[in-house]
Amino acid sequence: MDRRLRNALQGLTSPDVEQRRRAMESFVRATFGIFIRCLYRYLGNEVECEDVLEDVYADIWENPDRLRNVSSEKELVRTVYLYYMRKRLREVYRRINRNLCLSQKDLQGLVAPELGALEMVSQSELRQILHRMLGRLKARERRAIELWMEGVSNRAIANELKTTVGAVKMLEYRTILKLKKMLHEYCHEDS
Repeated sequence: MDRRLRNALQGLTSPDVEQRRRAMESFVRATFGIFIRCLYRYLGNEVECEDVLEDVYADIWENPDRLRNVSSEKELVRTVYLYYMRKRLREVYRRINRNLCLSQKDLQGLVAPELGALEMVSQSELRQILHRMLGRLKARERRAIELWMEGVSNRAIANELKTTVGAVKMLEYRTILKLKKMLHEYCHEDS
């Protein structure tokens, strides 16, 4: 860690407000590039990254004690992520995914709206049908849909499946079509 950053970290915990302000300015200049790259990996949007980073710096200003014993840049990034960024990232994910979170009931409506299947079978039977259909999906498709139903962002799903966000969107779309087809076949088996 360079001397300027080390001095800024020491100044952040000073009781003198003016010294803390100067240390904070130095700390922001020294760490902005590092933190923005870290956030961009998670959010992929520069405006969101800057908003989150602004809140993170405010949190650090209010409670800098966690950074008191940091000795390397790697430890600094890890500490800032664990104690300051993670909470802000969760808030952003909740806000972004508020409309994407699907419950089991929502998924049922999405899969079978035009088939009238919801009126034809009981809720427990429909749950069993969906459970059986999810079992017939490939493991990758099933995992993507499960994460999606839990409200996990497409970027986080892509990280877990080790693929791109575009591939995840296409996987979800194709899986929903596959589930619709399976439900359609199930409804017309008895016909």
